Amino acid sequence: MLKRILFIILLSIPLFAAPSLKETFNIWGRIVDSGFSPIESFSIKVFELNTFTNQKKIIQDFKARDDNGEFLIKNLNSGTYLIEVTVENYTRYSIIKTVGNKNESVGEIVLQNTW
Repeated sequence: MLKRILFIILLSIPLFAAPSLKETFNIWGRIVDSGFSPIESFSIKVFELNTFTNQKKIIQDFKARDDNGEFLIKNLNSGTYLIEVTVENYTRYSIIKTVGNKNESVGEIVLQNTW
């Protein structure tokens, strides 16, 4: 009876351990104006891209506020993403970023004022 219980426990361990083994990644960057001053308030949309069909699916849509213009997109699976940055009175910015086996940076994103 004890062997049977131990056997059942050993069989069920992979069921509980598997989700925790899945690694997720982050993308970060900084948004500045043409004078390299941080833009403190902005919106970001993140789309997952299917590179075979050119289809995109929105997976994150958020507004951010940071005194240094910095942002962090969390919990991404390995894949290709379209990131769109929108700021009122500035040009819209888009970048395609592929996340493979590490966290990635998009560096400084310089937006031009439209007014």
